[in-house]
Amino acid sequence: MCGIFGMLGQNAVADTLKALKTLEYRGYDSAGIAVKDGNGIKLFKTVGRVENLKDAIPSEVYGTLAIGHTRWATHGEVCQGNAHPFYSADKNFAIVHNGIIENHLSLKYQLSSVGVDFSSQTDSETVAHLLQKNYKNSVLDSVLATANQLEGSFAIVVANTYDDNLYAIKNKSPLVVGINRDGAYFCSDVRCLSRWVDKVAVAPDNVVAVANRQSVAFYDFKGNPVSVKFFAVENAEEISGADGDYMLKEILEIPEKIRQAKQGYFKSGGLSLPAKTVHRVKRIYLIGCGTAYNSGLEAAAIARKMLSIDVIPVIASEFIYDNYPVDSYTLAFFISQSGETADTIRAVEKVREQGGFTYAVTNTQASSLCFVCDKVKNIYADGEYAVASTKAYNCQLVTLLLLLTDVSYLKGAIDDETRKKIVESIDVLPTAIDKVLSNSYQIAKLAEEIKDSSAVFFIGRTADYPTACEGSLKLKEISYIHSEAYPAGELKHGTLALMEKGVTVVAIACDSLQIDKMALSISEVATRGAKVVCVSPYSFENTALLSIPVVNRYLYGILSVVPLQLLAYYVAKRLGRDVDKPRNLAKSVTVE
Repeated sequence: MCGIFGMLGQNAVADTLKALKTLEYRGYDSAGIAVKDGNGIKLFKTVGRVENLKDAIPSEVYGTLAIGHTRWATHGEVCQGNAHPFYSADKNFAIVHNGIIENHLSLKYQLSSVGVDFSSQTDSETVAHLLQKNYKNSVLDSVLATANQLEGSFAIVVANTYDDNLYAIKNKSPLVVGINRDGAYFCSDVRCLSRWVDKVAVAPDNVVAVANRQSVAFYDFKGNPVSVKFFAVENAEEISGADGDYMLKEILEIPEKIRQAKQGYFKSGGLSLPAKTVHRVKRIYLIGCGTAYNSGLEAAAIARKMLSIDVIPVIASEFIYDNYPVDSYTLAFFISQSGETADTIRAVEKVREQGGFTYAVTNTQASSLCFVCDKVKNIYADGEYAVASTKAYNCQLVTLLLLLTDVSYLKGAIDDETRKKIVESIDVLPTAIDKVLSNSYQIAKLAEEIKDSSAVFFIGRTADYPTACEGSLKLKEISYIHSEAYPAGELKHGTLALMEKGVTVVAIACDSLQIDKMALSISEVATRGAKVVCVSPYSFENTALLSIPVVNRYLYGILSVVPLQLLAYYVAKRLGRDVDKPRNLAKSVTVE
């Protein structure tokens, strides 16, 4: 969740602050930096955004080694004392940490029993004190000893006063290592490093990395050298100042990114699985969290119209701890915008252990997910920096539709003509979405009418229900209005009790076979006083209609979600919310 950065090189303070600004999407409760100069390690940290941190650092502070952190709180309240970095008691070590130290309470008890005083409520501070306790004339030995005492998920960067190296410890949290001819870098995100480095490596689990200005060495936790491959990094999309909010900018990019997703799918080889492999598949899972799970929910609803085998969407955190059947006949798609979602990566490990085939669907090359899956498909949405995912969801759906269409074709479930029609129909989506975007004034007007709703319920049937789930998620995460999604047929099984004046119901009605049923559901809630907004290519009584164009029946989920993304945006703006950085959330969830 948190963003960490460390570097050896010129302009360490300025570049670390630039990196933290880039990493702010990972957490923005507080920020901090530790800088090594000729007089030790100087530490600065503040509550709030990176801009606050910049103001707290005197202009004369300079160093060629720095570590930085932008926080999403897991342990302890949001305050300056709980902000990273943390000193050891003697101030000879300073650390930043992303992840969770699961055994921190027992470690803290051991340290406290020998007189160590803690200044924060965090699990992370434990690491700094362990480094001091374990130091016996070798920083590397101290780091290795500390690494072996930790349990959980962690990417930790360590500065010290004893030598001029920068150290890192990595297990189950993202850590990318970058090098150029002048220095070395540790970071949570490869896109952040691309502006500075020539080559990068994704650090494997259970390693300690040691960097100086000339090279980086890797060791396992026993101190044995580990070979890690570096590769050239292409310049990732830079995060430049958006003209307004990133969320709106990213919604407006959807038409072009859909074109890009389709082109990228075929340029990268399509499904890239042998017909023999696909033919033996008897079970398909679509696994993800949050918006990624919703895209799997929608893709599964579409796939069931083509395939006669089990196509099962599962929330990654549930998949890990439940007993879903997996064998050599299982194909599992793992969906993650960042490619660093901890629950999703754990689910991959479970499928691989049980003999299933793993396929990553992600927006981030060189992410951890790409290195643990058998196959990888990029969705080509480019950088997405608003916490609430928009264009990545649409591109996930395009990519999953193409993948599952190819699976269906290779299994003989659809013929070549049907496959071609589905593929060609994607070309009309950008124009259809442009029409929706051109009517955004209507959505903005509706937002004003529903911003004071006591609750908002999203309903739909069959393939429209996943769209309802995504629309509800978008609204609740950036507006903070209580919102839920239901299959429309479930209204009579309890939820009708909540329908009254002041409640808004958003009905998604694109399935032509369910129009009469949806009309009945709309009537049921309108009769009880709820305001009804309907997203549909068809007309309904007693509703405020957000009309969308007619498209291929497999594509409505990609199209009908766009007015819901805009609705969430405009409601949040009218309530004065920070649409790009909503409270309590972060873009990349790297802890379970």
